[in-house]
Amino acid sequence: MADSAPASKFDTNPQLRSENLRLNLEDLRGQLTLRLVILVLAVAQLLVLFYESPVAFPLDMLLFWFAVSALGVSVLWLRVDHPAVARWALVWGATAVLLLAMWLFPMPWIPYTGLLLVFGNSLLVRNSEFGTAVAVGASAAYLSLNHLRAYDLAPVLCLLVLAAAIAVLAVRTLYTTLDWVWQMNEQSKSLLATTRSQQAELRSMVKSLRIVNDIRERTEYELMIAHKEAQQARQLKEQFAANISHELRTPLSIILGFSEVMYLSPEVYGPEGLPPPLMRDVYQIYRNSRHLLEMIDDILDLSRFEMVGFTLKKEPTDLAALMREAAAIVGNLFEKSDAVTLRVVVDQALPEVAIDQTRIRQVLLNLLNNAHRFTTLGSVTLTAVAEANHITVHVRDTGPGIPAEKLGDIFTEFYQVDYSLSRSHGGAGLGLAICQRFVEAHDGRIWVESVEGQGSVFSFTLPIDPLAEPAGHLYRTRPMEPPVRQIRPCLLLVEPDAQVRSLIARHLDNFAVIPLEDGESLAALAAVQHPLAVVVNVQPGQQPDPALTEGVTAPIIECSLPSQSWMATTLGARACLTKPIDFAHLLAEIDRIGGVHDVLVIDDNPGVCQLVERSLGAQNGRFAVRVAYEGRSGLLAMRQSPPDLVILDLMMPEVDGFAVLETMQNTSELTAVPVILLTATSYIEETLAQYGHQVRIVQSTPWHPAETLHFLKAALAGLKPTPATESV
Repeated sequence: MADSAPASKFDTNPQLRSENLRLNLEDLRGQLTLRLVILVLAVAQLLVLFYESPVAFPLDMLLFWFAVSALGVSVLWLRVDHPAVARWALVWGATAVLLLAMWLFPMPWIPYTGLLLVFGNSLLVRNSEFGTAVAVGASAAYLSLNHLRAYDLAPVLCLLVLAAAIAVLAVRTLYTTLDWVWQMNEQSKSLLATTRSQQAELRSMVKSLRIVNDIRERTEYELMIAHKEAQQARQLKEQFAANISHELRTPLSIILGFSEVMYLSPEVYGPEGLPPPLMRDVYQIYRNSRHLLEMIDDILDLSRFEMVGFTLKKEPTDLAALMREAAAIVGNLFEKSDAVTLRVVVDQALPEVAIDQTRIRQVLLNLLNNAHRFTTLGSVTLTAVAEANHITVHVRDTGPGIPAEKLGDIFTEFYQVDYSLSRSHGGAGLGLAICQRFVEAHDGRIWVESVEGQGSVFSFTLPIDPLAEPAGHLYRTRPMEPPVRQIRPCLLLVEPDAQVRSLIARHLDNFAVIPLEDGESLAALAAVQHPLAVVVNVQPGQQPDPALTEGVTAPIIECSLPSQSWMATTLGARACLTKPIDFAHLLAEIDRIGGVHDVLVIDDNPGVCQLVERSLGAQNGRFAVRVAYEGRSGLLAMRQSPPDLVILDLMMPEVDGFAVLETMQNTSELTAVPVILLTATSYIEETLAQYGHQVRIVQSTPWHPAETLHFLKAALAGLKPTPATESV
C-alpha cells in the first residue's frame, strides 16, 4: 500500500502541478470571458449611441450592432453550461465581427483594433493569437490591394506580428507565474506543518487534548449508561402505570357502570324502583367513582407523557356550590357518628373564581377527610370568606390539635404526626402535600393554625382575579393603572377522540383550544376565528386528507398523540372504548352502526359482561344480549349465529381479542360483523412506539426569513440531545 506524498514534496509531482495549473487557468479564463463579454456589449451600445450617420437608418451600423449584440448574448448563454465553447465562440466571433467592421466601414484605424483582439484571444484560447493576427492581416492586405480601403499596410502588418509575439511571451509568463504561486503555496503549507510538528508546546497541547478527550469519552459513556438506566426506569414506570390502569379500570368500570345503571335506570330492578335512602347511597358511589376516574386519568397523563408537573383546566366556578358538593360527598362519614357534626358556612355572595374543579374538589375532600379522621367529639366547620382579591377557605375541627414543633413539617410528603405502630389513624402522609401543590398551582397559599388540645384550622386562598396586581405594602403617590388582560391565542384542533381533545386542551392551557371532531367546517371556522395554528392529530406515517385543510391559511401542525380511533382503524373495528365504559358513548356508536338487535359480549370478566348486559337490557327490550367469557367460545357462538354487533375485550387469556378479530376477518360469514373494542391497556402507546412519533408543520402562505428563523429558534429550544446508541 503506497503512502501519500508528504507536503514538502508536492512541488515534485508534475501531474499534480499540471492539473492545478489547468484548474487555475480555467477559472481565470472564465472570469475574463465574463468581463470581456460585458465590455463588448457596452462598446456595441456606445457605438450605436455616438455614431454619426449621413442617413436616417444606417444599415451597415445596424448590421454591425446586431452582430456584436448577438455574439455577446450567445456567449453569456453558453458560459453557464459550456464554458469552453463560450470562450471559443467569443474568440472567433470577435475576430469575425472585426473583419465585418473592416468590410462595412472605411475608417483606416479599424485594423489597429486587432492588436487588442490578439492580446485578449491569447488569454482565452491557447495559440489563438496567431489565427487572429493572420485573419486581420490577410483581410487588411486584401482590402488594401484591391483598393477597397486605404490602409497603411506596412505598419498594420508589423504591429500585428509584434502583438502576436508579445502575447505569446505574456501567456507563457502567466503560466510560469501560476506555477510559482502554486509551488510557493505548497512550500508554505509544508513549512507550516513542519514548524507545528516541531514545537514542544503544541505537542504538550495535543497530549492534554487527548487526555481531555479520554475524559470526555468516559463521561459520555457514563452519561449514556445513566441515560439508558433512566430510560429503563421510565419504561418500568410507564409499564407500572399501564398495569395499574388495567387493574384499577376493570373493577372501577364495574362499580361505575352498575351505580350508573342503578341511579339513572332504577326501573331495571323492578317497577317499584329503589328506596330513596338506597338511591342516595348509590348516587354517592356513582359520583365518587367518577371523581376517582378523573384522578386515574390525571395519573395516566403524567406517566404516559412524562409531564414533570400537572396542568390545570381552569373554568369559571361557583365556589360555594363546589364546597357544598364536596361536603355532600363526605356527608355520609359524619352521619355515621353522632359525636361529630359537619357544618358548612358559605357566603352566598362569593364571586366566581377560575379554578380546576377536580383539583380544588380534591383539596376540600382531603381536608374534610383529615378533619373527620382526627375529630372524635365536636364539629368540623367549612367556611369561605371573600377578602380583597382572594377567597379564603377554612376547615376548622375540634380535634386534638398538632404540636407546635410539628407544624412546620405538616405539608411534607409522607410525614405523619404520629409514627407509632399503635396509631389509630391511617394514611400515607400524601394528602396535605398534594393539597399544597394544587393550591400553589392556582397561585394561592395554604397554611395551618393549631393549638394542642383545642383543634386545628387548615386554610387556603384562591385568587379572584389572577391578572390583578397584588396589593403591596408601599405607599403609592399615583393611581394604579388597571391591568391589561391578555387574550389567549386561538388553536383549532381536529381529532375525533374526545380523550385526546381533552388531553390537548388541558396541556395547552395557554391557548384557547377549539376542538373539532372532523374537518368539514374547518375552513369556515378558521376564517371566523383567525387561529394561530390548526392542530391535526394523525397516525404515524400518514398525512391528513388535503381537502381537509383546503382554504386554510394558518399553519397546519400535524402531530401523533395516542388515539382510540387509531386502534379501531388499525384493527378494522368500528370504534374503541376505554374502560370504565361510557354507556352514552356506547349507545351512540351502536346508533351510528344501525340495525343492531343481537349483541354478543366477549369478555373474560363476568362483572363487565353482566354490566353490559344489564345496561343494554335497560333499553326497553331493544337489544338481545349474549355473553361469552373467552375468545374461543365467542367465535363458536358467532359461527352458530352471527350477531349484529360484537363488543370485544382485547386482553383475554389464551385466545385474546386480536386473535378473535383475525379469525373474523378470515371467515367470510363473519367479515361484515361490526366490532366495538373494549380496552384498558397501553396498546396505543405500543403502536406509537413501533411506528414512531411525528410533528410536521405545513405553511401555505410564505414566511419571511426572519419568521422562519424565529420559529426554528423556538422549536430547537424544546429539543434535547439524543445520545448515540452503544456499539457492541
